[in-house]
Amino acid sequence: MMKSILIIGASNAGKSTTAQEVCKELQPTKVFRLNISEEKLIDAEIENIFNNTFIIEVNGKLILIVAGATTEQGFKITAIIDLCIKLKLNISFAFVSMRSFERSEGFDTKNQLSSISEILLEERIYKINEEDFRNSKEWKTRIEKIVSLIKENI
Repeated sequence: MMKSILIIGASNAGKSTTAQEVCKELQPTKVFRLNISEEKLIDAEIENIFNNTFIIEVNGKLILIVAGATTEQGFKITAIIDLCIKLKLNISFAFVSMRSFERSEGFDTKNQLSSISEILLEERIYKINEEDFRNSKEWKTRIEKIVSLIKENI
């Protein structure tokens, strides 16, 4: 069964920024954007990772990065995983962002994700209000925790 991390936060809590930083730290050999509506992969760079869905390759393993919350993208996590299967992408791990409160009909990201993966970490994040947040202890701890958990499980 696939393993996953669920990042929960409000609209501007830093979910996408966290996703991008985690990807940088994982040093992927390949980065793709998953164009869900057109059902295809598009070459991308780590810097492109923001408010969308990506696939990165780390140590020969594919990791799904749902950087933008599923409700913001308008696609349920199950639809995203189904597309990965259709495209014959063998996803080893998923990093999934979701909004604190999912009000869109049919969205239940936490339960949908738990039905298709083992959620190793469910982390509620808040915006770090420091001007130089990337040098804050809270930011560094958040990123290190997520990166080490992914590395241990791929």
